[in-house]
Amino acid sequence: MKILKDFDVTLSSDEVLRGEGTNPDIVRSRRPMLVKAASAAIEEGLSKIHPAAIIHSLQVLEHRHEKIIFTGGIELVSPLVAQHLSGAKEITLAVCTIGLQLETLASSCMGENPILGLALDGLGNAAVENVAQQVCGHIGDKAMMRNLKTSSPLSPGEPEWPVEIGQPFIFSFLDPSLIGISLSSGGMMLPKKSISFVVGIGPEMSQTVLCDLCSLRERCRYRHV
Repeated sequence: MKILKDFDVTLSSDEVLRGEGTNPDIVRSRRPMLVKAASAAIEEGLSKIHPAAIIHSLQVLEHRHEKIIFTGGIELVSPLVAQHLSGAKEITLAVCTIGLQLETLASSCMGENPILGLALDGLGNAAVENVAQQVCGHIGDKAMMRNLKTSSPLSPGEPEWPVEIGQPFIFSFLDPSLIGISLSSGGMMLPKKSISFVVGIGPEMSQTVLCDLCSLRERCRYRHV
């Protein structure tokens, strides 16, 4: 296992607004108050972000129809994961977080200033996504040094890889408590602003639009076009 803590989390107001689930272009023209709140969230909340990640790689022994078998006979069974990581020679497991302080601040603001509270929550969403991207970049850089490529990250909770199966699998090889993360009985990570995912590494891996792998792709309103 390897712990990563050297992150530079720099975010814009647009990223905070997207973290709230809004379209920045529309918000700027219709609700300037939300833009102001996003800027205030960055000013007040950025110092409350304490990013950390833990990663670990597993060597792939064999790919089968709906499963991946690792050295030692360990199996990851999921049609979606098997398809997405087809051809991987190894798989890196990762868990990352921004800590609890920003989450606590956002909750405390919800009663008196809900607009700021929502902006702080959006900041948290944007921040943990930013940290996850940096972790993927780190994994990709290390793979490139070996003339290998990486897949797009895949997180538990996707169709055919539910949280209650994917999370325990990842946590069985990592010790996220080393960076302050625990797992509830239902598979929820605490702090909530945490992300877990897997990345395939191999000579022929490619970056995939994950919506293309989803069984709901033809009728999902959130599909990325």
